[in-house]
Amino acid sequence: MVWAIGDAQEEADLIAVANPGGIVVSRLCSDAPELLSVCAVVPGTHVLVSAGLPRMSSEILTILTAQVASVSVIAFNDEEEAIARSWDALRILRADHVDFDLVSQLRQNFAVDPVRQGKRIRRDGGHVIACWGPVGSHGRTTFAIGLAEALGKRGVRVLLIDADTVAPSIALTLGIDEDVSGIVVAARYAEANALDSRSFANCVKVMAPNFWVMTGLSDPSRWPEVRAGAMKKIVDRAREYFDHVVIDLGAGLDELDGQSGIDLAPTLSPRRTVVTKTVLENAEQVFVVTRADALGAQRLADAYSNYASVFASARKGVVVNMVHKADSHQVMREFGAICGALDPGLSIRFLPSDTSATDMVRQASTLGELNTRGALVRAIGECADSCLLARENNLRGGENNDHVSYFSPLVKFFSIFRRHSNATSSSNGQSQLIG
Repeated sequence: MVWAIGDAQEEADLIAVANPGGIVVSRLCSDAPELLSVCAVVPGTHVLVSAGLPRMSSEILTILTAQVASVSVIAFNDEEEAIARSWDALRILRADHVDFDLVSQLRQNFAVDPVRQGKRIRRDGGHVIACWGPVGSHGRTTFAIGLAEALGKRGVRVLLIDADTVAPSIALTLGIDEDVSGIVVAARYAEANALDSRSFANCVKVMAPNFWVMTGLSDPSRWPEVRAGAMKKIVDRAREYFDHVVIDLGAGLDELDGQSGIDLAPTLSPRRTVVTKTVLENAEQVFVVTRADALGAQRLADAYSNYASVFASARKGVVVNMVHKADSHQVMREFGAICGALDPGLSIRFLPSDTSATDMVRQASTLGELNTRGALVRAIGECADSCLLARENNLRGGENNDHVSYFSPLVKFFSIFRRHSNATSSSNGQSQLIG
């Protein structure tokens, strides 16, 4: 185990109890940055950390939980327990209680977490739906808006969150004139452990019956203000108040590729993709949006092969955007083959090319406000119906068996890489669904 207690006397007393019980402490850390560095070198270990550890925070606990096998927080009084609970710690030990048994409680915490076995956890709260895709997958934002609106029209409470840290655009797309960023305000409440129903209501706007929006960053450069721990709290609170939570995410996770070495202090060098990664890890449904051309096929294969493990426990679906009617049969056949090779259980939806999407952006309206009933609305409606069924299955405790294959070398065997009308030069500069 790796311990970070901070107080030398308390540390010595606990070790005196742990060693006779067979608990081996391989490293002692004096503060949170040192603990992060050690756990980066020896991932998969078990950690015991004190709620009074210098520089410890909810953000650091979130990172540790993702890095190691288990994290137990030990508290020596009521105040420290309150601090641990504000971090959303899953395992809290009270050293000052009469029935405190360090060895047995630590061994209980060594049990394998079902999340690490790739199993879906049954959640009775709202259903989190992430709209994500590789770089250049135009249409994520418009699809997310259309999906949220379609779910609301089906009688369920829906919150749409703009969590795109690269190009946030939901407020602009919907014509919301707001100086204050909803997600930044919510993150501040979350960091202060004050994100309750009243404060949450201050962070969202009502768009229509059953349809609320939490606006994104007013300036993309403010992305460090929304940290992983705060984002997880926002998602968890949203589950409590809404049936479905649709989250529009930034493209790609390319910064993960930069971690070629050991990351010794993740919180000291925050990454723009941390919000995207946090949402994907906590989502029940992930829609991977891509474009209906050769470049979209290649980027889909690369992104899914490299990053599907991030959302391994989620239900996954591919949304192919801007499918022209003349090429629909070829696109469906070829993307169907690609998705089948990536994951035999991967669902696929096709969004037809429709002028109502550009009208929506130009007029700062939703598809429903345009009163359109075209093929695009029907296709997004089918996605909404699948989300309703997925939530019902999730509440029944259904599991998702995933098969992730590295696919990129196989793409070249498909004729989609031959030039066709969906891969014209004009498709690189314009998109039917602007995200």
